[in-house]
Amino acid sequence: MKISKYLTKDEIAQANNINLIEFVKSHGYILENGGRRALHAKRSGGLYFFRDSNKYYHFSTNTRGGPIDFVMQFLRMDFKEAVAYLLVTDVPKYQPAPSLPKPSGGELQLPDKAPNNIRAAWYLIHVRGIDPEIVSCHMYEKKLYQQGKTGNCVFVGYDQNGTAKYCSLRGTRPERSFKQDWPYSDKSYPFHIIGTSHNVYVCESPIDTMSHATLAKLASRDWKADHRISLGCLSDQALERFLYHYDIESIIFCLDNDMDATFYNGSPAPNWGQEAAFKFAHKYSELGYQTSIETPLLKDFNEDLRAIRQANYETKMNLKEEDLGYEC
Repeated sequence: MKISKYLTKDEIAQANNINLIEFVKSHGYILENGGRRALHAKRSGGLYFFRDSNKYYHFSTNTRGGPIDFVMQFLRMDFKEAVAYLLVTDVPKYQPAPSLPKPSGGELQLPDKAPNNIRAAWYLIHVRGIDPEIVSCHMYEKKLYQQGKTGNCVFVGYDQNGTAKYCSLRGTRPERSFKQDWPYSDKSYPFHIIGTSHNVYVCESPIDTMSHATLAKLASRDWKADHRISLGCLSDQALERFLYHYDIESIIFCLDNDMDATFYNGSPAPNWGQEAAFKFAHKYSELGYQTSIETPLLKDFNEDLRAIRQANYETKMNLKEEDLGYEC
């Protein structure tokens, strides 16, 4: 690609006015709903794109910007190369989306509740492998319920006064992934499991948090003894708030093992979850906490849990066949 020696202000403006969401879609990024006006890129280390501003934010690296910044960071180009690349790309210009009505007062209003939690419980227990007692306890504490119209799982984080401040949704259709933060959610109020010890396990999502507790129970440990929190991504603002309110001595980071992460062209990307775990472990060690990292064998602790459930199931079936005298 031939790059002119000098770039005009008009060329730079044109490049930065490329529709960033359409651009990343054309480069193979898989986007899912990430909030009221945002989209989240899967396996990206917390990469979000915003419809209202044509910009992105990356939690793992704490970087943000528009199309030119994105190309420089994720396509590994310098400024001139990024502008030239965007000028010849076959992607429409950015057009601001029409504004949506905001919930009254700008405060979190939880989604409607279904008359029962049957679908949410089925999904978490039978699809995700989470222990029924753990699911039941969270429903009783109103940290988890089923959304009315959609059947989504609703995970809730509260402040010290019991007021809901954070809400995330997770779809219950195994064939179709869906997750979203509810409008006006504050990620600094985590979904959490309150324990009695001075240890806190830090996971990325509510499902990973409950999965980690399930793994502890399967190992014959008291899953209620230690604290567990969900960051809701790869920002540590939820941990900062949690540490302010609880007497914690040891922090164990249980973030994703993004070993298969790739950039748009298939080249290997950083292991976002483990890089964040290393960064946070160093940060909080410097603040006087005992820190360590617990890395899942697969992508996350729910995948580890499901693999164990499947292995146990297959073992039981093999034993049953042997008892019945089946021969293959």
